[in-house]
Amino acid sequence: MTIARQNPAEYLPITIHDSKSMNIGSFWKLVRLGAVQINGFWWRTKAYGTILGVMLLTLVSLIFLSMHWSYRRLLPFLSH
Repeated sequence: MTIARQNPAEYLPITIHDSKSMNIGSFWKLVRLGAVQINGFWWRTKAYGTILGVMLLTLVSLIFLSMHWSYRRLLPFLSH
């Protein structure tokens, strides 16, 4: 039993509309979809920005703390 390969694309007629007008309904769907994508990207950016801000604050605090501890260890040697 063989399976015949069918290409439905060659049977479909190709029509080109020469009208200058656009379908407004599909245009507004595209605009709404773009707005939803931008809004989602904005909320993800804000969330990641908050997380990165907390991580940066933690890193700066750890650097300051290590400098403070190093200075306190060196202080007795420098004062003698």
